[in-house]
This record gives sequence, structure tokens and C-alpha cells, in this order.
Amino acid sequence: MKNLIMAASVPIRTSYFHCLRNKQYWPLERITRYQERKLRKMVHYCWDYVPFYKTIWEKFIQGPEEIRNIKDLERLPVITKKDITDNYTELVTRNRLVFSQESRTGGSTGQPLKFQMTRLDEEISWAQMYVGWSRAGYSIGDPFLVIGGESIGAGLHDKRIWRDRLLNRWISSGSNITRERVIALSRTGYFNQIRLIYGYPTAIREMCEHFHDLKIRPMQIQGVVCTAEPLRPEVRHRIKEILQIDNVLDQWGLNDGGMHAAEGKEQDGLHVSFYRGILEIIDSENRQIYEKEKTGKGIATSLCNFAMPFIRYDTGDMLHWKSFEPSPSGITWPRIGPVDGRTGDVIHLKNKSITMPGLTLVMRWMEGLLEYQFIQTGPNDITVNLKRGNNFQLTEAETRSYLKTKIDDQVNWTIQWKEAERTANDKILIVRNDWFRNQNRPL
Repeated sequence: MKNLIMAASVPIRTSYFHCLRNKQYWPLERITRYQERKLRKMVHYCWDYVPFYKTIWEKFIQGPEEIRNIKDLERLPVITKKDITDNYTELVTRNRLVFSQESRTGGSTGQPLKFQMTRLDEEISWAQMYVGWSRAGYSIGDPFLVIGGESIGAGLHDKRIWRDRLLNRWISSGSNITRERVIALSRTGYFNQIRLIYGYPTAIREMCEHFHDLKIRPMQIQGVVCTAEPLRPEVRHRIKEILQIDNVLDQWGLNDGGMHAAEGKEQDGLHVSFYRGILEIIDSENRQIYEKEKTGKGIATSLCNFAMPFIRYDTGDMLHWKSFEPSPSGITWPRIGPVDGRTGDVIHLKNKSITMPGLTLVMRWMEGLLEYQFIQTGPNDITVNLKRGNNFQLTEAETRSYLKTKIDDQVNWTIQWKEAERTANDKILIVRNDWFRNQNRPL
């Protein structure tokens, strides 16, 4: 019955799920042929309908027919988030037969981004994720719990809407995780029906700590899939320990670039989905890397989003190839190693903890904000580094009021108009808990 409800509710998504799951065993040569056929079509389309690309590509190629395979992508320039923001209208298709809706990234990198997306591409994106979830024990229609932010389907509250009911999805906001909210969750009729938990690893770990203290856990749980920030070994271990399961799997992806990769049961690298996009890993000279364990920039080319295609888009993450051989379970998709990407600590206040998704929920809606970073310096003191764009309108007092209203009105907020501080590998640590770290307390 649950399969029939899902098939009726989201037929395109369900159909693509079954299609892509069957393609997990395609040989690498067949995957490459598929991607290069789609690439040629997309490059011709961009030349004809997306002004930005024709303008910049004319400096590198005579025409779209020169890009025939993945290796040829080296001839095209890499684009960045700034290029997207500065040339937004020129990146939207001029093809009037393509309908789209505005989407935006979750802001987990500290740099929220708006873009256009077709409904079909969105449905294929969900289908790709469901394939990854299936490796953690998920079946179409299973009850699942989302813990996190708006970019993964959760908001500032735990309220379910009609669509959640159709998908058999329950929501738990990552904006603040308290004992009282966890108790309320455990007393609902669906708590022991949950088969999968999906969300941000720090948020899931924080909720699991409450499970541990309350001596409860979802009794039907089969697996956990983590996204949006690196799954640190100690976090994975703790979630496994409390939930008493082995399937705590990592996932990486970005909707804007059409990329997705997810671990298999072996937990030995993330299988890169090939249907929506092409992943390149390049060195400082723009040369594609195929040597295993050699780190380079992750570059994404979307193959299905004809509303606003991203061609050779810098994901902002440093990646490396783990293996091109089939995994022991038989999945043939190439694997990347752990992603050196977005990450963060947890803010700990007196009566609640706030993980990264709770903050991205708030900050992604501040128009004109380019970067943000939260640094906890005391039990009730938080400094926020904000980098403003030209269209940022809020004053310092208005910004502080916004944070008090949306996050916590008892915090002493300090605003600094400056770029977020980077880690040694040039990443933004969205949440940095200096207070806990200075006390040698676990984050």
C-alpha cells in the first residue's frame, strides 16, 4: 500500500527511483557514453539559449561542436558562485518552452545562492537521493524522519504539511534541539514506525544524545543518511552506538550543480550519481585528475536542468577519487573519498543546542548576505561575522534584532562586518564554539 501511495503522489520521482536503482550496475564505459551524449546536447543548448555561456565560451572555442567528450571540458572556463550571482539573468534560459521555479541552496557553505530549476530536474534529484537511502535500508514509502534545515525539507518548526503525509515524512527542525521537543517526538504514534533518519550529522547526533538520556530510540530504525556537512568518525560512531545500527551512511551533493554521491553499506567511499551531472576533479592547472587519492577541486556540470544550467561549476569542495572499481556489493559507480567541505561545531546554550541547519534556516533569507559565521565565546555570548553585498539593507541594530527574534533573544549578539574566518583548507567553519573548545569539552 505504501508503494502505491508514493507512486500516485510522486509518480515521476518513483519511476526514476526504480530506473536509477537498476542503473547502479552499469559498467563505467556505459556511464561515460551516456554522460557524453547528454553533455553534447547540453553544450549546444547553452550556446543557443543561455547568453552567458556563449559570451564567455567564444574566447575558448569556435562553436559547441568542439566539446564532444568529458576531456574536452578542460577547454571551458570554470564558473563560481560569484559568476552566478553577478550574471543571474544571463544564465537563465531564453527558451520559452522551459518552465522553472526559483530554488536556493541551504546556505550550509556560508554563501546562500538562488537559482532556477525545472520540476523534472528536482524530481530526478529526489530519485537519486532515494537510491542512496536504499543502501541504508530505505524502501519507497517507508516512514522517515528529517532532522535539519529547509534545504532538506525541514523548517523552523515541526509541523507536517499535506505533502509530508503523502511522502510518509516527519519533520524535526534543527533550529534548536531540546529535551522537551525530543520527549514530544517520542510520544507521537509514528516514533516507533520510523525506518530512516535523514539530516545533518551534528543535528542527528544532538537528538541521539537526548535519546540516550531518555533511554529511548525508534524501534524500527534501519539506517541513517547524513548530508550537508562532513560526517566525522566520532559522530558516526556515536549515532551507531545510540541507535544500535550499522547503517549510518554519508551523502554529498549540491542541487545547483546537479551532483549527488552516497556511501554504500561498505562505507568505503561515496558512489557518484551520474544521471544529473558530471563530476570533474581538477588540479591548479585546470587538468582533470584521475589518480586515486589525489585531491583537487570538485567541478560540476549539470545535465538535466535546462532552466539554468551550471557548466563547470566550482562546488567549493576539495575532493579525491577513491576507486573506479565496483564495490563488493556490485555497485559500479565511481567513488570519491570523504569530502573536505562544509562543516561546523554546535552552539550550546543553557536550555538548548543549535546546530548548523538551524542557523542556515535563518541566514539564507537575509537578502544581500554573502557570508556568515557564528562564533560562541561564552555561555551566552555569540559573535557573528557577516560579509555584506551591495543590496544588503539591514543596519547593525536591525540585524541584531533579527537574530534575537529568529534564533534566541537571551544571547548577547556581537555583529562584525567582516569575512568569515577560514580553516587551513580555505573552508568556512559556519559554527565555531571557542567557548567549549577552550574548556576541552566535546563539541
